[in-house]
Amino acid sequence: MKIMLAPQKVGVGMERNLRSIKAELPLVVGLTEMDLGKRSFVPLMQRTLGPSYEVISTDVGVHSREIPVAIRTGEETSVTSSEVIPISRDVGVKGVGNDRYLAVVRFSHKGRGYVVMHTHTDAVIQNQHTGKLLDNERVGPTAGAMQAIEDRARATLDDAGVAGLMIMGDFNYLEVEDAIAWEHSPQEMFARLGMTWHSSRVIYLAWSPGLAPKQPTETVPPHSSRNAADHAWLLGRFRSTAPAARAAR
Repeated sequence: MKIMLAPQKVGVGMERNLRSIKAELPLVVGLTEMDLGKRSFVPLMQRTLGPSYEVISTDVGVHSREIPVAIRTGEETSVTSSEVIPISRDVGVKGVGNDRYLAVVRFSHKGRGYVVMHTHTDAVIQNQHTGKLLDNERVGPTAGAMQAIEDRARATLDDAGVAGLMIMGDFNYLEVEDAIAWEHSPQEMFARLGMTWHSSRVIYLAWSPGLAPKQPTETVPPHSSRNAADHAWLLGRFRSTAPAARAAR
């Protein structure tokens, strides 16, 4: 299965990016900054990807449609449940620390059940040069958001009906040496959950046991022919190592 994370700069190169994503034929793709309280690009996403994709984007708050997830459905694949939940309030400078959400999508693929979690957490909590944590008003809400993600992920991993969990998103946190890593950082969270991950600066794609990479995760550079956005995209290809009996419920 091909899993794609395509963080998007609001409106920049949107149509070209969506065409690039469609050409990759991912089974699952998540985008960010598709709705930051100004307008929603979700309808454009649905039109461009076409009817073979089910786009999950629930309006439960001002910025809640910012993180849509699309699943390519068909005879072997179907969405079984989905929700978008708030994980942090609006803090800081307007337009920088916007309230954030977590999209949770459960789907069935070839007789197995999977869950993908997609998010975009609060910005500007880390020194971009040293990697050390800043002391500002966004740290607390971000810690709460990360704990909410971790709690949900742990419960998902304990679910016998889930053959594999993927967590992806723009976490606004650079991977650093373990000695200075924040306890609520993505790298620390994934380690506690027993998940493997790949990152490009602040962009992360993580996967649980039950999923094995078929090849190294590809990083699609920003401002390139395939990706007009300001962040890299991640493209992973996986095979299942879990029994087919662990099907979605």
